[in-house]
This record gives sequence, C-alpha cells and structure tokens, in this order.
Amino acid sequence: MAYDAPVTRSAHGRRRRSPRGGFPRPRRLGLRAKFWVTLGPRTLFGDGKAELLGHVERLGSLRRAALRMGMSYRYAWGLLRELERAAGFAFLARGAGKKRTRLRLTDEGRAFVAAYRSFRAPLEALVVRRFKRIFRSR
Repeated sequence: MAYDAPVTRSAHGRRRRSPRGGFPRPRRLGLRAKFWVTLGPRTLFGDGKAELLGHVERLGSLRRAALRMGMSYRYAWGLLRELERAAGFAFLARGAGKKRTRLRLTDEGRAFVAAYRSFRAPLEALVVRRFKRIFRSR
C-alpha cells in the first residue's frame, strides 16, 4: 500500500502535498517553552512573577514595577499576595523608618528568585538544543 502524503493548502490557496515522512514544513518554525514551579495546588511561579519581583527590587515600588510590565497595581498586588500565602513567607518588605519607603525583596524572596533562575537557565538551553536537533532534519 502506497503512502499518501496529506494534502495541504499553500498561502495562496493552491493544493500541495506534504513531503514524505511528516508534516508540512512551515516557513518559520519557532519555539516557546514555559516552566513553572508550583506552590500548592493552584499557585504557579514562573518568568512573569520573577520579572515582577526583579522590577520591584530595582525600582523600589510595586506600582512602578506593575506599570513597567503593563499590568495594574491591583493585579500585581493580588499576584504577590497569593504567592506569599502559598509560599508561607513574605517576598517583599518595606525599609525601616518612614511610611513611604522603598520595597525590597526579603532574604527568603531573593533566595527563591535566585533558585528559580538557576533552575530555569539550563532548561532553556536544553530545550533549544533539542528543538534544533529534532526539527533541523524535517
């Protein structure tokens, strides 16, 4: 029995057959991978929360960090409140003294973010290498 390659349509609507042995080759094949650390059954910690905490550390303000990321202060505050409840420790603390002082990462928060980044960095390289190896020949 002969192999019938699936029929696809080109960008201009013309019929074409896929190459033998697989799927039609897209013009631009990209990769996006997401990794999360779970804290309890519902709370995820990933690149977005790590980035938000990094902005808070640099800018000293949750409001400014939220604006930098294009989210509302209320949304960012809710994310961090949920994160702290699930983790069981505070990620952010105010400096001692005045009422309006800079926010900073706690020692526990800084250690957690550093551990996540250490976990995440080699995974990205591994996924990219595997993607290239598998899709290069197709």
